Amino acid sequence: MIEWVFWFSFAVMLYTYVLYPVILFLFVQMKQNIQTKSNTIIGTNHIPNVTVIISAYNEADCINAKIQNSIALNYPADKISWIVVTDGSTDGTNQIVATYSQIRLLHHAERLGKLHAMNRAVNESTADILVFTDANSILNLDCLHYMIPHFSNARTGAVSGEKKILIPADADAMIGEGIYWRYESFLKRMESKFNTVIGMPGELFAIRKNLYPLLPVNTITEDFSIAMHVIQQGYTIQYEPKAVAAESPSLNIAAELKRKKRIAAGSIQTLLHTIHLCNPFLYPSIAFQYISHKILRWLVIPFLLPVLLVSSIYLWQHTHQLVFISSSCLQILFYTLAIFGWLAEWMCLSIKWLYIPFYYCFMNLSMLLGIVMYLRGKHTVLWDKALRK
Repeated sequence: MIEWVFWFSFAVMLYTYVLYPVILFLFVQMKQNIQTKSNTIIGTNHIPNVTVIISAYNEADCINAKIQNSIALNYPADKISWIVVTDGSTDGTNQIVATYSQIRLLHHAERLGKLHAMNRAVNESTADILVFTDANSILNLDCLHYMIPHFSNARTGAVSGEKKILIPADADAMIGEGIYWRYESFLKRMESKFNTVIGMPGELFAIRKNLYPLLPVNTITEDFSIAMHVIQQGYTIQYEPKAVAAESPSLNIAAELKRKKRIAAGSIQTLLHTIHLCNPFLYPSIAFQYISHKILRWLVIPFLLPVLLVSSIYLWQHTHQLVFISSSCLQILFYTLAIFGWLAEWMCLSIKWLYIPFYYCFMNLSMLLGIVMYLRGKHTVLWDKALRK
């Protein structure tokens, strides 16, 4: 029985991290071989109206740079507008925004969360396409030039940009965040070519206004929930790696833990509301991607990691087979390196290769804590500003 537990845990992890990306890649290669050039997305003479929406809560330290970056985006001047929502800000963010005549400012004293701020901006926009971006992210100036043409495909409901973590020269454990996003970017490229991206980064995404959903007021992670709503409506989300939102990593591992726990709680909330999309008989392609990319990695892997370790050590002690001895030793070595990575981060030592095992363990621990936080009802729709380097 224990041996079956070990092999099941090993197989699920192997599939999630290795076989799923390989299978996706092979599917994409086959699809591209049979797809004619006429099926690819092309530009259109119709240039839709676009509204860039920024939700900013106490972002006085970066809002000037964000607005200047946003109004400099390459897009026809008569086709673009900007809305900044600063509800609840107490550090003068709204006063700074008010100095820009191009920007429509929405502000009131009460803070009701990012989703409420986004909804206010959507109600004020008359554009065909809504582009959402975070106040602490800087966009490449041609991002709209790359994103908007995807909407010439009637099946495209939204377009995901590329989140890029700016790794400083003295990088600490947050270097793992940058490596993680490179892996995520590869998966997004493959998923977009295969069918649709499962999720969008809040740092930069665009959506047809008529698809923007009325989400429950208790929604924690609005970007993931909006993405799954688009998919439920029968549309796809395309990934555009040339549209980049760059931001600095979290100030330290404590700030990143707080952020990750909240994202984890919100992800679990959305997963529970959209679990029907995992039905392979009704949604074969979506179920394949959703289960492989989200369900297994977020709901299953964090629990399987300790199961795999304990079962392999048990089998080592009772069977003395080389495969279980090797498995146990490799896992012990990996977790030992993760502990040294945590110590290096705590002591402010830049030993970059140690941060990879540490960040992997940190992500899975964050997911477990996020699940517990959600089940205990300790989550909130109000973001605490993430401290950045």
